Amino acid sequence: MATATKRTVKALENASESAPDALLEQLAALRKEIASISEAVSDYGGHALGDVQRNAAALAREVRQQGVVVGREVNRQAHVAGKVVQENPVPVLVVLGTIALLSTLLFRRD
Repeated sequence: MATATKRTVKALENASESAPDALLEQLAALRKEIASISEAVSDYGGHALGDVQRNAAALAREVRQQGVVVGREVNRQAHVAGKVVQENPVPVLVVLGTIALLSTLLFRRD
């Protein structure tokens, strides 16, 4: 029984000596994993920012191009409307007079 007790005591002493070393090794492994995760998150954030910037630039280009197209169409419609007014001034005057009369009647009501 004395030898079994001595073996147990020796095993406990060895275990207590190797426990801090094992903890230090685990801490080192955890630090490496945290550094790896931190780097991956940083890379992802950088890529996401780059994607957002590229999308914003593409959207700005598209809006600019669409603005030019809309501007041309508005100019064309204004030109057509101007021709119609020049060719038929009486109906335009009647419509404008009617709008003025209706707005006066509506806004004079209390």
